[in-house]
Amino acid sequence: MPAHPYDSLSLQTLKERPNAKWSRFGPDVLALWVAEMDFPIADAIKQAIADQVASNNLGYLMPEGLPGLVEALQDRLEQRYALRPEREDVHLLGSTVQGLYLAATAFAGPGDEALLLTPLYPPFKAALENTGRVPVEVPMIDGPDGYALDLDALEAAVTPASRMLMLCNPHNPVGRVFRRDELEALADFALRHNLWIVSDELHADLTFEGVHRPIAGLDPAVAERTLTLYGPTKAFNIPGLKLSFAYSSNHAMLERIGYHARGVAPGPNVLAQAATIGAYRGAGAWFQDTLAYLQANRDHLLQRVAADLPGVVMHRPEGTYLGWLDFRASDLGDDPAETLAAEAGVGLNGGPSFGAGGDGFARLNFATSRAILDRAVDRIAERVARAHAV
Repeated sequence: MPAHPYDSLSLQTLKERPNAKWSRFGPDVLALWVAEMDFPIADAIKQAIADQVASNNLGYLMPEGLPGLVEALQDRLEQRYALRPEREDVHLLGSTVQGLYLAATAFAGPGDEALLLTPLYPPFKAALENTGRVPVEVPMIDGPDGYALDLDALEAAVTPASRMLMLCNPHNPVGRVFRRDELEALADFALRHNLWIVSDELHADLTFEGVHRPIAGLDPAVAERTLTLYGPTKAFNIPGLKLSFAYSSNHAMLERIGYHARGVAPGPNVLAQAATIGAYRGAGAWFQDTLAYLQANRDHLLQRVAADLPGVVMHRPEGTYLGWLDFRASDLGDDPAETLAAEAGVGLNGGPSFGAGGDGFARLNFATSRAILDRAVDRIAERVARAHAV
């Protein structure tokens, strides 16, 4: 089988990048932490940015953005998820994290509660705590075949102060792509308790198994209580360009977002918008090729964990390019990532930062070359072996 171009990524070149991923740890640490890919950017995106610069138009834009931007989003959502929000149903954001903060202030008051399915991407909890709202962590069930919703725990956690159910689908870090029946159960729960639903679907396109279903697409009643966050930055590897979309058929929800965004949460810049059009209109072949490489890396990582990391458990991610590794049987402490960075030269995300259910875990980003991935697993295997030898 011929080698893939991603197989020839230069580790030295990656380490010379002055970005967060390869600058956070020391020069001898393999960085497999923050959720961005090491792969080259699609030519269509590069060309779209170059064309925008060549047009000499880097000026202020109207609130709806560059011509064709919202249409590109509408077409993508319709083609992939049979969902087409109206133009007025879309609000442009600088990032999905920005959307989480805006939702916290828009849909809950100081002291109000929001339910989170943990372990969970840390900015969910941070957005609530930093705005004076109260995160209520509801751990999912970590079973032999992967994570499952704990609906009884959700029912027990809801109180008169509950205002929101905040979702991440596909789920970061555990990689679940929730089934229709699971989404229906969550939607029913939210409707019965009069909760707003904020659904981060930024990794929606990065699905390997199952079918991603926007929770807002279940039925009109659910859509009326849902704000969805979606965008190109994960699927097309342009996180530094900072662009996300918030959409909802409930205009009151979008108006609240817009009100709280005024003056403090600017929308995406013109180059980010041009890049998004280039991604959605011209980078389809790049995306399909990259998704296939990611899936092969995922399968390879699962095999390596099973064969070479005794006692370490990793459930099969159905989506994202993130592995959630359970090191609790390896005596690496509550934060294995800290130990592995210091003693194995591998930089991962620490499990405790993902909230309840994260102690003893670490998150590994497998969106890199197969050789770098293998080198990282080799280093982890050596450290795990020393733990078991004690």
